[in-house]
Parts: sequence; structure tokens; C-alpha cells
Amino acid sequence: MGIISEQSSNLISATKSALQAAIEACGPFKPYNGIGKAITEVATKHQFTVVKGLSGHGVGREYHQHPMILHIENEDPGEMAPGTVFTIEPCLSEGNGEYSVDPTDSWSLYSSDGARAAQEEHTIMITNTGVEVLTQL
Repeated sequence: MGIISEQSSNLISATKSALQAAIEACGPFKPYNGIGKAITEVATKHQFTVVKGLSGHGVGREYHQHPMILHIENEDPGEMAPGTVFTIEPCLSEGNGEYSVDPTDSWSLYSSDGARAAQEEHTIMITNTGVEVLTQL
């Protein structure tokens, strides 16, 4: 593995912490908006910005189905029901959190201000007693 700057290491570490805090905010009948609150708190604590407009999503029969998991602080209603499976995908930035989509592949994202960003992701399932991380190694 190569050597990275302390600044990059801090960004990656904060993003991992944001994902962990978001997972800890999950459980049966907990509000979905607790996820965005947890991610925003970690980003703010480490002086990073949550990339706006990106979200997690439900996993099931459809691609990117409901529920939509907002990674920013929000007031959206809804509670997590046992059996629900979804992704949490926080992306933190050193910059303003805005991005543009690469027109050549309509998929790759670039920070609009050229700032570095990092993203982490897990898929979780809400159980009757808590949370199971399905993508944990």
C-alpha cells in the first residue's frame, strides 16, 4: 500500500467514523433521519462537509429502491422496520460538498471545487433487536 498524506488519512478516517456513527443510529423503529444527523455531526466535528445530493438506498427487488437514506441532517419522517435492508454511503469532502457528474460515463463524480472527498459504504439489515451489517468482512 502506498503512503498518503496526513490530510488524506484524516479525511478517510472521518468518513469511516461517519459510517460507524450512522450504523449506530440504526435499529428497529429508530428514525431514518438519525442517520443524516449522525453523519453531519461527525463531518462537522472533523471540519469536513457532507457531499450533498448523494444518498443510500433500499436493497431489494428494484435497483436503488426506497427507503432513500439521506446523509445530511434532515427532518424526513419514517422509522426503520425490522427486515428492512439498505445502504449507508456517506461521502465527506474537504470543500463545499458540491459535485458534477462526468458526462462521458454519467456515473463518475468530481468535486466541483476540486477538493478531495472520501466515501465509505455498508449494507445493513434492521433486525428485531438491532442491526446486522451484511457487508462486514
